[in-house]
Amino acid sequence: MIMDNTYYVCHGPDAVHYVESDGDSTVTSGQPNIEQFDNEQEAKSRAEELGYEFTDGGLLNPASELN
Repeated sequence: MIMDNTYYVCHGPDAVHYVESDGDSTVTSGQPNIEQFDNEQEAKSRAEELGYEFTDGGLLNPASELN
C-alpha cells in the first residue's frame, strides 16, 4: 500500500513546527505561515533552514525551545 503523506512546516517569529500527515488529518497551526510539501526531504530542508533541529529519533526540537 502506498502512503500519500503530506508534510507541513508551520512557522512564525519565534517558532517552527514540522508535521507529517497521512492525508486523513487536517493540519492547523497558530503560526502565521503554513507551507505544504509533497516531498519529505524538501519539507525537512525547509524546516532546518528555518532553525529546526532533528534528533536521531527523527523528532524535531524547535531552536527557540533549546535556549
